[in-house]
Amino acid sequence: MSLTKPLTLALVALLVAGGGVAAATGATQTATDASTASVTDVDVDASLGNETTTVTVTDDGEGVENATVTVEGEEEVTVHTDGNGTATVDRSALSEDGESLEAVELSVEAGDAEGELEYTVEDGSLTLQEEEYEYDIDEESDEESEDDDAEEDDAEDEEDDDAEDEEAGEEPEDDDAEDDTEDEADDDSDD
Repeated sequence: MSLTKPLTLALVALLVAGGGVAAATGATQTATDASTASVTDVDVDASLGNETTTVTVTDDGEGVENATVTVEGEEEVTVHTDGNGTATVDRSALSEDGESLEAVELSVEAGDAEGELEYTVEDGSLTLQEEEYEYDIDEESDEESEDDDAEEDDAEDEEDDDAEDEEAGEEPEDDDAEDDTEDEADDDSDD
């Protein structure tokens, strides 16, 4: 039996274990520095109160801290979300002379995501008319992730094939043995 398979299995085990450590480390970093975390599923909710406009920014259901929110009525106000992902703007700052608002536009920047939302004001509440989100995805790290997943899948498939061979009472295939046999045949033909 060649050393290739045990080494491959050991490598897969290290990759899986390393991935768990990396995930745990990433969670710690996210908790300590939420403003630099990668945002993957942003959602914005806005509501109109008696004197305020409240905006909540979440990512996978968790509040996004330090997201930049620009609220525009007749005037424009920029604020940042708190630890719960909430920002509040005084309605009087959005209009001149206390006029009632007819529309509110929101611009949100949170990590790698940006959102644009347009609301109309109807009967004292906001009605969403249009929303658009854009995510800045690092293609290089995305490709590396896909390559790692493909390598892990190949190693798992090979493990499954070997287990099936052993259950059937067959010797597991040794891919390197075939290569050695071909090399020997090539050496014989050179003589």
